[in-house]
Amino acid sequence: MRVAAWTAMAIRNRKSPSPSEAQGIVGTVRFARRDKEHAALRPGEIAIVDLPDLDSQQAEALIDRRVRAVINVSRSSTGRIPNVGPQTLAHAGITLIDVTQSDLGSRLKSGDTVRIEAGKVFKDEILVASGDELDQERTSTDLAAAESGLATRLDSLAANASDHIQREHAMLIGGATIPRLRTKLRRRPVVVVSRGHDDVADLRGLRRYINDSDPILIGAGAGADLLLESGYQPRIVIGALDNLSDKAIRAAGEVVVTTASGRVDMPERLEKHGKEVVTFVSSGADDDLAILLADTNEAAVIIHVGGPADLSQFLDRAPTEAARMFVSRLRAGSKIVDAKAVHHFSSDRMSLWPIWLLLLAGVVAVATAVGVTPVGNDWFDSIGSQISDFGNWIKGFFS
Repeated sequence: MRVAAWTAMAIRNRKSPSPSEAQGIVGTVRFARRDKEHAALRPGEIAIVDLPDLDSQQAEALIDRRVRAVINVSRSSTGRIPNVGPQTLAHAGITLIDVTQSDLGSRLKSGDTVRIEAGKVFKDEILVASGDELDQERTSTDLAAAESGLATRLDSLAANASDHIQREHAMLIGGATIPRLRTKLRRRPVVVVSRGHDDVADLRGLRRYINDSDPILIGAGAGADLLLESGYQPRIVIGALDNLSDKAIRAAGEVVVTTASGRVDMPERLEKHGKEVVTFVSSGADDDLAILLADTNEAAVIIHVGGPADLSQFLDRAPTEAARMFVSRLRAGSKIVDAKAVHHFSSDRMSLWPIWLLLLAGVVAVATAVGVTPVGNDWFDSIGSQISDFGNWIKGFFS
């Protein structure tokens, strides 16, 4: 009993190691999951980020904040693309750890002091997270593997694209089987909306552009429902019939059904809405065929909502689908624009203060010009007398 009591007392009285005694990296953590939150990081802190496929620009931003270590709740290198961000941090001597816990936010908060050792994160000497520490050797190996994998996927993309062009050259070069629409797209801007990467945010970012420019809205497959949910009515919906909802068909001004066989299954779905159907005989994703449709019908510009934002997202599709996507965008050429780019240019609002300053300068200039004339002198004398009389009235009111 005495031994057990002494042991329990010793455990209670045992102190955690001081920062000088602790092994590894000791510092204050700060959550900076988004790029814009990096400005809040202070020198010597441990940044907790959420940056899949950490790129060089993100790594340089962390280096500029002079952090001691980085804990990434996403994989810093997924292998999809050869990103050099992890290697950049390693060369700068900044420890990078990919943690496996998804609930790190409930275990730590900004301002906590932690200790990092061998990929493990301790708070008050209690293990709160663990993961893989990406040192220079590991980052070099991951980068080489990603480069090799990317080369293989690009070779596959090139082969599939070449095969697709050979099989569909009549459509891709001459526009065969691509229907002409009743809706006039010639020299009109077109917005193709599909379900995909950042689709909701992209469409929200185009609200000002859509209100100002009145583009033709095309819903590709489930993208038509996204338009309706956002308060817009699609002028055209396009896709395989299974991908088009009754609500979208009913709301659309024109319906284009894509079919590889040339036959439309379940035509009664269209008949009950009283819609004349245009068929597009081809295989492929709804958004890719929508881009080909807009290009062939001579749209001035084609803005894509829900499209891939970078190479890794582009190559996330199956090889044959990625090849079709590549060829459709290659055919559209300079017409195709990402929604994020349009949002960037259309969201810049001119500040009002230069306008007010210009108006004020004009008023002062006119007043000065009038003031040097005999009539102006009489006006200013009259105004001065009225101001003096008003001042005397106020003094009399309070006396």
